Amino acid sequence: MKTSLLFSSFPFITGEKVTLSRMTELDLRSLWEIMGDDENYRFAPTAALRSFSECAPKLRQAEALFREKKAVVLGIYGNEGNHQLAGVFEIFDIDPEVEAATIRFTLSRRFIGKGYASGAVREVTEYLMEKVELHRIQAYVLPINYRGILVLERCGFQKEGTIREGFYWPDKGIVDVSLYSLLPSDLRPKKEGQSFYL
Repeated sequence: MKTSLLFSSFPFITGEKVTLSRMTELDLRSLWEIMGDDENYRFAPTAALRSFSECAPKLRQAEALFREKKAVVLGIYGNEGNHQLAGVFEIFDIDPEVEAATIRFTLSRRFIGKGYASGAVREVTEYLMEKVELHRIQAYVLPINYRGILVLERCGFQKEGTIREGFYWPDKGIVDVSLYSLLPSDLRPKKEGQSFYL
């Protein structure tokens, strides 16, 4: 696993529908639209932000987590129009021994249905497996988060099971959480001219 590559500089990952890259202060208004929306955090461990003034500290926190090599937080930008920030993608719980990481993504409701979430998951997982050489990528999702589950399954993730009343989420209490994972063996071998995915 090439941890040094992951943290050498913020990844710039581009695909057909989306580009993922470092967020800046120019994204604060769009970040507020995402992180200040209660509906976006209905299935997340934490609550939505309560005020616009909390957005700048969130950006600084993302920078600190990257410097400390604990997490990579990227913006999801649509490739059409003005490349506005459409969502946030997190790579965290990075384990060099197991060569594994956990992912989480949040998309603005304005951009749902455009294929941005699936595009972001596909591009990031391909980057993590091919460039960083991760062996396992996983995601925790509430069993009632049907949209999130659909995105993961479309991208080849396999359900390992549901951890019953096994997690305490500060904003939700004790919850059931389903664990999904992706291994190289879940994907067809990449042939020249073919997609990395099924």
